[in-house]
Amino acid sequence: MASDIPAPATTVLVDVIVPVHDVTRPIRRAVESVIDGTPDGVVRVLVICHNIPEEGISRQLDGLIGPRVVLIPFNDGIRSPAGPFNHGLSIAEAPYVSIMGSDDFLEPGAMAAWIAHLRASGPDAALVPLRHQHGDLLMNPLTRWRRTQRLDPVKDRLFYRTAPLGLLRLSLVRSLGLEFTARMPVGKDMAFSARLWSAGVRIDYLKRSPAYVIGADAVSRVTTTPRPIVEAMAAVLDLVGRNWVAAAREPLRRSLVTKLLRIHVLGAVITRSTVEAWSAADVGDLRASARSVIAAAPPAVSPLSRADRSLLDSLLDEGSTAGDLVLAGERHRSASRLDQIVPRNPVRLLDRESNLVRFLLYRFDR
Repeated sequence: MASDIPAPATTVLVDVIVPVHDVTRPIRRAVESVIDGTPDGVVRVLVICHNIPEEGISRQLDGLIGPRVVLIPFNDGIRSPAGPFNHGLSIAEAPYVSIMGSDDFLEPGAMAAWIAHLRASGPDAALVPLRHQHGDLLMNPLTRWRRTQRLDPVKDRLFYRTAPLGLLRLSLVRSLGLEFTARMPVGKDMAFSARLWSAGVRIDYLKRSPAYVIGADAVSRVTTTPRPIVEAMAAVLDLVGRNWVAAAREPLRRSLVTKLLRIHVLGAVITRSTVEAWSAADVGDLRASARSVIAAAPPAVSPLSRADRSLLDSLLDEGSTAGDLVLAGERHRSASRLDQIVPRNPVRLLDRESNLVRFLLYRFDR
């Protein structure tokens, strides 16, 4: 039986929001992984039926629908999970909320372990470990040595965690006005998470607990063809243009911009390894995007390695063509280990954003 609104949350501690837009998605797996092993009345799953009839999802969840699992109809005609996520946040009533993809699921005992931490420590946000379905644990975020509580957005590199997966205090989400950005082709969660990490609240990382698993079903549906740069960079430019970023202290802006350059700007060059992967407008659009990102915090380029800086220089060169960037990407991939690690200014070698520090944390703090 479906409902337009969830039942009153009297004892529920966590509302889990799971949009589903296709009856072929393994929604039962997701829901069962959330409620299994948790006491009745503590966790509730809000399944948002996004632009589809509820009947097909109801059949998949036969025997589960009730106080613990509620179907919510939502139709906005937009092919983005941002809308149903925002709708779920608007109707949630529990003290904490969590979001989840319909292709994803939790490892056994995950939700019970996360709730135990909430009850013991009461953080504003609890980040959880992420694992691909094939078994690889994502080393994200790269926190300080053995640091798991009261994380700092700069010292613990929180901006590398784009997806706000975990348990979030609902009153905080609402007081900050956090929303997923529906108009973005990609990166709908970028501004949401960056603002949350920088809010000066208590953020814990449940690094040793059972993980949130990113389903392989979702990965298999992701196209390998790069999006046009204007789409790929839309969320990045939206983020650096926000007033709170301009008003943030310099170390925070620097940490954010270093991440955006390394992952999004340089990543866009590296993934376009043939001339055919670049459209006529892409080179100019990415060059303009890179300049806008750097302008938000010019010192953010200093921790980048010599290989990264050379690639960035090629992009910023007004005379560079798609062919030039393809060659620059090849040089970047074949760069020596020293060039991949050492910044142009060796003093930055031990910067918390340097590749050396990142590699050491990958190796020793796991």
